[in-house]
Amino acid sequence: MTGPSRPEHACSRTTSRRTRRATRALAVALVCGGLGLISPDAARAVGCGTAEGFTRLKGGALYRLQDTQLLGAANTLTETGVVGSGWGAFAWTGSGGDGVLYALTTAGALLWYRFDVAAGKWMTGSGKTIGIGFTPGSKVVNIAIGANGWLYVVRPDGKLVVYQHVGRLTGAASWVNGSGYVIGSGWTGHEILAPQGDGTLYRQYAGDLYWFHHTDPSKGPVTWANAGSAKKVGAGWRFYDLLAVGAGVLLATTAPSGQVSLYQHADPNGGAASWPVTGSKKYLARSDSFGISIDPDTCS
Repeated sequence: MTGPSRPEHACSRTTSRRTRRATRALAVALVCGGLGLISPDAARAVGCGTAEGFTRLKGGALYRLQDTQLLGAANTLTETGVVGSGWGAFAWTGSGGDGVLYALTTAGALLWYRFDVAAGKWMTGSGKTIGIGFTPGSKVVNIAIGANGWLYVVRPDGKLVVYQHVGRLTGAASWVNGSGYVIGSGWTGHEILAPQGDGTLYRQYAGDLYWFHHTDPSKGPVTWANAGSAKKVGAGWRFYDLLAVGAGVLLATTAPSGQVSLYQHADPNGGAASWPVTGSKKYLARSDSFGISIDPDTCS
């Protein structure tokens, strides 16, 4: 098998994430989902640390976001202030955890930034180029970031490629494999890919949510769980954006309202369709926002 490829298993195509027109967002999403018994470790308690992230506006302002009780009360994700300007020109941005923020230029350069929460400023080296050749449209039609530096990219030919940035905390341009690992085919730029960074991917496609899992990208498609088949875990999913923040916790943004709501999937490791939390309102994005980006390792 060559990895999830489009037909019978819905888990094949990719996803376009926070697409905002031409030079703007390319974010994506895929994944497979299904029914069945909840895996043994799915019942464990989920804990979330302080959620840190960003939201950028068309005018270029970048705001920092924070939530100290993500799984708690409603509307607790709040803006803590402006931390940058000139961010409206990027094609895509995504939080990588620990204050790291990746930004893709329309010319295909991938930039690294890291915000020091304690000091309230960007760390030395922020803004450096850590990769090239990720040109939106001609080289990349979808892109999403998970924990531990795992970057998922869909190429125009439909190949799903995963890269791991091992210089995530320092900004070093160090990658496990500079060419990435092709782990699937038949993907597109019209879905949403929300990777946790541990091999679990959520994919919103044609109104449904699917779960998929792979154990080792370096070994390619032979590591796809469930024989590469999709597991449908939800219906009626038509969100503008979708983020996985760990342990099955998802943040979904509705358009055009900008309402960000929290969902919790009880079995991110096995793919059983069980949801203890559905639609808890957390934040209302500004009307001129490109969406939000939250650290993918917030929950465990």
